[in-house]
Amino acid sequence: MSAPRRFGVLGTGHWARWCHGAALAAHPDVELVGFWGRDPARAGAAAAEAGGRAFADVDALLAEVDAVSIALPPDVQAPLAVRAARAGRHLLLEKPIALELAAADAVLAATRAAGVASVVDVTYLFQSDITDWLARLEELAAEHGPWEGALVRWGGSIDAPGSPFGDSPWRREHGGLWDAGPHALSVLGRLLPPVERVSAARGVRDAVTVLAEHAGGASSALALTGTAPPGIGGPTAVVWGPGGRHEMPWFTGTPQEGFARAVDDLRAAAATGREHASGAADGRDAVAVLSAVRAHLARPAVQRTTPVPR
Repeated sequence: MSAPRRFGVLGTGHWARWCHGAALAAHPDVELVGFWGRDPARAGAAAAEAGGRAFADVDALLAEVDAVSIALPPDVQAPLAVRAARAGRHLLLEKPIALELAAADAVLAATRAAGVASVVDVTYLFQSDITDWLARLEELAAEHGPWEGALVRWGGSIDAPGSPFGDSPWRREHGGLWDAGPHALSVLGRLLPPVERVSAARGVRDAVTVLAEHAGGASSALALTGTAPPGIGGPTAVVWGPGGRHEMPWFTGTPQEGFARAVDDLRAAAATGREHASGAADGRDAVAVLSAVRAHLARPAVQRTTPVPR
């Protein structure tokens, strides 16, 4: 199998242009063929800004590329990812890969049936500061024993002045659980075994706190929001166990640099035929956890809380 060279972008918004398009246009080993979007005028504007040309029909774009990067709302992304995979195109996906587990299952099944590679661009897992930290923690766990717990806070603010995501309908509707949650789970999944059970509680605005039980007995807590007050946003992650207590560093690279690494990883996965650790299967598992949290929050309060005696 050969590494994909010709890429098309499905999406025309800020992230499609500023991250996907810019990184693909600057990448020395690939060609940005162009953009498709539901609004042809926006596709034309994206192509004028980042490169390539605009496509009025998604199948016309698929016919001219080896791979697609998708920067669309999750519920729009999932069926288009299935369509692209069935056309034999490799997939560079955004998080979350879907908003429903059945849709995530369909994406994973399509990639495996077609034999195409997939990578989910979870930003932190493509930053060298973070991957070096995770590699060191893996060494410590091998030397001293597995990690026993973690505390993760992932807070962004789409309400910050000038935020390019302030007018994102899906983020407004589904909140930090689905926007910040995949980021938190991507790091947590490299530190602890798979999540087996969850409970959760809502806070102010869109805040959700999740308690997770992991295979083997470890536990974690995640505080998630996409509407943090000014100055409160930003991610933190702390893990502890026999190897000590360790806090995740800030990354010093750019989203475009990380995206370029995701492109490299997709090309390598396509060339070798090996599933990537952050591929559609990992994306599907994140959707499974988030769906379980959503289901827990939908239960009547009497079934998911214990009143404190007064």
